[in-house]
Amino acid sequence: MSSEWANLPDLILSEIACCMSVYDDFVNFGAVCKAWQRVYSMKKPPLSPRCPWLLLAEEKEQKNHTRVFFNVFDNKVYNFKLPELAGRKCIGTSFGWLLSVGIDFQMNLFHPLTKHQLSLPPHPYVWERCRNFELFPLDYGDIFLYKCVLSRNPWNSVTHEYDPDCIIMVIYTNFKTLAFTRPGYKAWIDIKCDSRRFYDITLYKGKFYAVNNRGKVFVCHIDGDIVFTECITFCKEPEDYIQKYLVESSGDLLLVSRIREGPLEADEFINDDFEDDIEDVNIHEDESEEEQEQDQEQVREVGQEIIYEIPYVTTGFKILKLESSSEVKSKNEYDWVNVDSLGDQALFVGDNSSMSLSASSFNGCKANCIYFTDDNVDCYPNCLNGGGYDMGVFSMEDGTIKQHYKGKSLSSFAPPVWFI
Repeated sequence: MSSEWANLPDLILSEIACCMSVYDDFVNFGAVCKAWQRVYSMKKPPLSPRCPWLLLAEEKEQKNHTRVFFNVFDNKVYNFKLPELAGRKCIGTSFGWLLSVGIDFQMNLFHPLTKHQLSLPPHPYVWERCRNFELFPLDYGDIFLYKCVLSRNPWNSVTHEYDPDCIIMVIYTNFKTLAFTRPGYKAWIDIKCDSRRFYDITLYKGKFYAVNNRGKVFVCHIDGDIVFTECITFCKEPEDYIQKYLVESSGDLLLVSRIREGPLEADEFINDDFEDDIEDVNIHEDESEEEQEQDQEQVREVGQEIIYEIPYVTTGFKILKLESSSEVKSKNEYDWVNVDSLGDQALFVGDNSSMSLSASSFNGCKANCIYFTDDNVDCYPNCLNGGGYDMGVFSMEDGTIKQHYKGKSLSSFAPPVWFI
């Protein structure tokens, strides 16, 4: 290459590096020449990969703490030495960050490509358990952490510091409640709400939205550390629509329902609704005593750790779009409208911040499809070798499901997640 490019001052090269928006471009920047490689090794801003990668499960025989990332679009494999993630459950967020937690219950935001790490406050429930560790030994079954969504990149590329205005919201505790924190905070702030058993959260038009197991959608109004929630709509769906996701896609808010079948699905639904609606004491009044005994026996059998080789399988998805129908007393009323096609968009759902991306921006990405991973966390203890079986690509056009990763990547606490 021209010596003029190789001899550019480091300050100018640093400014060029700061203009990179994806990690892949930054790697190419470092490969230009030795001078540019030097700046590359010093800067390493926390960027996301150009396209979603699949972080595979940690293998027991894996040496040197190597973690494997898989590009489902071109089948390329990337190996990174990441002792920071050894033995830790990972949840996908955005901007190239993962939320990690281990049986020490230290929660971190970790950027695997640059090894930036932001320590987060301890989980209040876990803190109480840790104080009584000898009486109540901790294990991965105590990690009640389900979702994490960021309001913005927690790293400010201008100040080169963590952004105190970044909101980090999670679904946690065994009741699947909401909480948030910010970089520099010493504790999580629980979000008071009339509901619990939340399945997903997303950022939509600058506000956090959450959906629970009943299909109720709440919006969180955050002013500093003060939060109040408001139920804006309710979507009643058939009982086999077990898992729900909220996704911002092309300016719309989508409610994505995942349909699963298998011996564990009915039991999971029974447990979820029973704990969420204790006040419904007459919920079984129309059932015969024999039917009620059968349901109770099913739950007891799952509690006795019966292991299923194929405990559940995703059979389809249904998508609804939120639309404002009218305004009553200065408040909008909303309707759900069926969505038959995603157009050029592809959705990515699972143990991650639900995402919608333009398929035409990535070679090999299939438009009008839903890429999904296995996120049926509550059923992992009853699965042979844990979770990771139920992954694939669902086509909205013809309803077929194909594999996006043909190997086996299983774990009882941290199966594959999307890294975006």
